Amino acid sequence: MPTFIPRATKRALAQRALAGCALLFACLGWQVSLAQSFLQASGTRIVNASNQEVLLKGVNLGGWQVQEGYMMKYGYNGTQGSVKRGLFNAGQSDAQVESFYQQWRDNFITKADIDYLKDKGFNCVRLPLHYELFLTASQRAVRTGVSKGSTSYGTYFSSLTGWYNNNQLFNDPSTLEGFRLIDEVLSWAGANGMYVVLDLHAAPGAQGSDMNIADALVQGGNDVWNNGLNQDVANRLWQTISTRYKGDPRIAMYDVLNEPNNVPNSSTQNGNQRIHDVLNRFVNTIRANGDNHLILLEGNGWGNNFGWMEKRTFTNQANLVYNTHRYSSDSYPLSNDVNATNGDANQLGTIGNMTRFRSDNNVPIWVGETGENSAQWMGDAARALNSVGIGWCHWTLKRFDAGSNAALFHINPPYLVDGPSTMPAVLQNIKFANNVSNSDVLYAIAPNPGGSVRNTRAPIGQVITLKAVSNGKFVSGENGAQAATCTRATAGDWEKFSVLDAGNGKVYLRSVNKYLSSENGTQALTASRTSAGWWEAFDWIVNADGTVTLGGYNGRYVSSENGTQALTCNRMTVSGWEAFTYSVVGTARQAATLATTGTANSADFTAYPNPVIGNLTYSLPTGTKAHTLTVADATGRTVLARAYGETGPQNTFDASGLARGLYVVRLTGADFTQSFKVTKE
Repeated sequence: MPTFIPRATKRALAQRALAGCALLFACLGWQVSLAQSFLQASGTRIVNASNQEVLLKGVNLGGWQVQEGYMMKYGYNGTQGSVKRGLFNAGQSDAQVESFYQQWRDNFITKADIDYLKDKGFNCVRLPLHYELFLTASQRAVRTGVSKGSTSYGTYFSSLTGWYNNNQLFNDPSTLEGFRLIDEVLSWAGANGMYVVLDLHAAPGAQGSDMNIADALVQGGNDVWNNGLNQDVANRLWQTISTRYKGDPRIAMYDVLNEPNNVPNSSTQNGNQRIHDVLNRFVNTIRANGDNHLILLEGNGWGNNFGWMEKRTFTNQANLVYNTHRYSSDSYPLSNDVNATNGDANQLGTIGNMTRFRSDNNVPIWVGETGENSAQWMGDAARALNSVGIGWCHWTLKRFDAGSNAALFHINPPYLVDGPSTMPAVLQNIKFANNVSNSDVLYAIAPNPGGSVRNTRAPIGQVITLKAVSNGKFVSGENGAQAATCTRATAGDWEKFSVLDAGNGKVYLRSVNKYLSSENGTQALTASRTSAGWWEAFDWIVNADGTVTLGGYNGRYVSSENGTQALTCNRMTVSGWEAFTYSVVGTARQAATLATTGTANSADFTAYPNPVIGNLTYSLPTGTKAHTLTVADATGRTVLARAYGETGPQNTFDASGLARGLYVVRLTGADFTQSFKVTKE
């Protein structure tokens, strides 16, 4: 087999829940998924339930669960474990390191990141998983002890063996951090109509000699192949993942083993044959679970060589997709010519070999990672792959650097590997709001680099009418008595909408004191909601011709249906039926921007922003001398209580300490009560 260069080396050469909250997100995300369909393989194509081809163009969420050394600082060559070891050696305690990594996971990827990718035209994300996050906190602490130097690898491996044999692994997914993160991404992606690829990036024991990509604990890695128990653990993990998500259409594919590399021969098999047998086992386990999701297969040599792994060699051949990774460097050049080939038909780096292998095996091919090069090369690669119907996923969304790099964003220094004093700044800089766009990369690869103009000119605080461009008729709330329509030739009270600020760049539309709801795309729009939540919040999108389009929480667009039926929110793209003009016909009263109940006048109540990250501001009835504020989580448990004296007509409290999730805020004064919902991001 050919000699391969590790991915991280290529890149350097190329360019120099909490349980309750996790369950809540899973449930909310499941509602979102109703508007998506399962993907499947049809010959050489990936198609949806309507047999329409879906070309997945996405971005990897690298560095979130697995910190690869070069992503933490250019020139740093170490595993995530070595980063932790540096913190321990500098005097950080177990609790301090664990607290930092919890905050890292909370800050590094949020809904804002996924919203941005949707806005730029991407339709999927690949989520690299670290198996350690599917361990319990106490089990994970044993593994961390190896990085710290207080526990030997042998001791940890013995513990892992005992947990496996005693059925103590992955037993309660609702309490495990890895599942919390999956559930969050599914919720955010589903809300945008995007798909998610689950990628076992760091497998138990490390799936090759490249220690960085798998956060290997043992020198030289490859313990997936040296100790069969690691294969058993990974297989059980996929069984658990499949059990939890087999009915979830937001998941496009399972990438069952990332980048096997330098796999050693055994006495009876070469490295590729060994990879084949492990992949075949994972596929069979998933299929035996009644799970028909697409399954991605990666070959030897960092996901590129598929000798001994042709489709005919697998027991279950349906819904398989071959995943190759494309990186080019001076020492490993890759042409973007669609006709370029090499001598080994099963080596899939060149595009000509991909299309030939695809035809010979009658399977789809997807490039699960590509990037870490010049903007010119990456743009050429994306265009070439698009032209032959092969989807791709850019590596990566963000990584540390003092200046521009090949990710979509760079994260400014300081660098965590330079010591514990950097930790507070690092936790701030990794947040989406503080990331710095690498605009040359964005414009080279993004399907829609300009994005949509969202809520920059929305007539907040005004009363408007909406008229469909296609038929010239007014949108009507129908007084909430039936689904909203677009058939009225003139505008009365039912055709007037107050435009209210929903926070986070979104608006609510209120007609006759009822809120317009997208119904999350599961049925026609209604204007019958007495309170406003996620389904009642819309993106106000200004199109190039000055018309406007409404975007729903499900990532789809509102359609007038040309007046032939009630309004819907299920369109993936904008055309004439999804375009509207508006006229301002009055000024809206101050109105509730959140769900409210109680004796206070809800029409005069405001609270913003929603969702909230830091400070939440809310109004109070005139003359309020004192009030109390309580915050309850989704289980009804009070998590915060405050008492205030006279604050004037409004008050602000700091919500930054709340975990992400849905909360009910209750205000109580001498002669009023007010309750409303708020989402903490």
